[in-house]
Amino acid sequence: MHTFNSLNIMIASPEMILFGLIILYLLSSLLNGKKTEDILSRIFLVSLFVLGFYLVIKSFLNPITQNGFYGMYVIDPLSLFSKGFICITFSIALLYCEQFLVSIKIPRSEFFLLSSFGLLGQFIMMSASHLLTIYLGIELLSLSLISLVALNRESSASIEAAIKFFVLAALASGFLLYGISMIYGATGTFQLAEIADQILSDGANPIIVVFGLVFVVCGLAFKIGAVPFHMWIPDIYQGAVLPSTLLVGSTPKVAAILMTYRVLFEGFYPLMEDWQGMFVILALLSIGLGNLVAVLQKSFKRLMGYSTIGHVGFLVAAIASVDYELTDNPGLEISAVIGLFSYTFIYLLAFLGALGCVLLLAKEERVSTDLISDLKFMFKANPVIAWCMVLFMLSMAGIPPTIGFYAKFAILESMVDSDLVWLAVFAVLLSVVGAFYYLRIVKVILFDGMYVAESVNEVRLSKLSYSLLVLNGSLILIFGLFPDMVFDPVSRLVQLSFY
Repeated sequence: MHTFNSLNIMIASPEMILFGLIILYLLSSLLNGKKTEDILSRIFLVSLFVLGFYLVIKSFLNPITQNGFYGMYVIDPLSLFSKGFICITFSIALLYCEQFLVSIKIPRSEFFLLSSFGLLGQFIMMSASHLLTIYLGIELLSLSLISLVALNRESSASIEAAIKFFVLAALASGFLLYGISMIYGATGTFQLAEIADQILSDGANPIIVVFGLVFVVCGLAFKIGAVPFHMWIPDIYQGAVLPSTLLVGSTPKVAAILMTYRVLFEGFYPLMEDWQGMFVILALLSIGLGNLVAVLQKSFKRLMGYSTIGHVGFLVAAIASVDYELTDNPGLEISAVIGLFSYTFIYLLAFLGALGCVLLLAKEERVSTDLISDLKFMFKANPVIAWCMVLFMLSMAGIPPTIGFYAKFAILESMVDSDLVWLAVFAVLLSVVGAFYYLRIVKVILFDGMYVAESVNEVRLSKLSYSLLVLNGSLILIFGLFPDMVFDPVSRLVQLSFY
């Protein structure tokens, strides 16, 4: 007999706290209007930051795995840490966006609330162990992001991008639902662990399960932005306003990767041979197209879109490199998983910093919403922003001594260990191409910026913005000098969660 206590509802306490903060902020905004918008926004951001810090600490001090809601929800150290990490980065991202939102006359309360509902969707995605719960989290995130993209009602580009996003997101959801229905018809369950048991015991029709898996993989590939399901990324990045671009391209990637890993390795690991080949193809196409097309871009936001696709290719390659059948050498298996999540967290830090630099500059100069050549004003406007931007570009290019080098090296090593040497060689060659367009941005900022004849107004930042930006850039460099500061904690979290 099921009782209320058997639900183990407290494992969803981070989601309940976040939802409570959202409701309180909503009610306060409605009651007080614009009079206390500044105070309410700061209280909300501080609350998110504190919640994130608490979850990060808890993931190490209380590393337990629990199930709740009759197996539909799971909490483990890695998901708890990921929630805390994206909560901290999310609050910093909103702080970067504040002044820019004021300059383009978009209400902060609307932007904060929509993006927070998206954050709640990400929380659900990272803990879901049930296909319908996964779908619920994905849809909550997608609808929030679509609304964010369309928030600038005066921009036809934003409206067009939102319509494209809506249509393609609906198509991806259709693929996902069709795959889920086929899997349920073959196995009789939505729970990931039970699906794996049914496949292992030959209790499911293998043909229907494989076809359902193909549709599920297509839906997941769209959510992470892998080629050929990437069409939405460049258009959304370019059409949306900078704050929306920052939130669309940052924290959802962490949630999508953890969700994809959980679906594949908890629910479909018996069919590894069937889906690993698909992920190798996705990795090959994403790394190739993302880096090659990015070279041709003149728009900074569109370039960041294609570079994101290239980074997604590395993440997909890491998933394809994990092999649960390596029982004779489990170190190879776990190293690929560690590389996967380390790369995800490091990419989030670098992307957050790069778009943050552009946002802080654009609030006055508006030089970075269009062409890469406009970044030449960055050094004269604020040297601190310029040097931080250089660090973020070097990290995304994978150039030492930044942490981005070690992140790429870890994934390349996992490819070689999994006998995907040809893919590793291809990834290295395309990484050289990627380094070219990142270094082009560095050249524009540092060298072209020295010869700017036009007068540029100095961009003055608050002490808080300065502190966060310098901290973000310093972490990229410090982690690069001491990479074990990243890889050791991630290794511990992965071992406690999955092994």
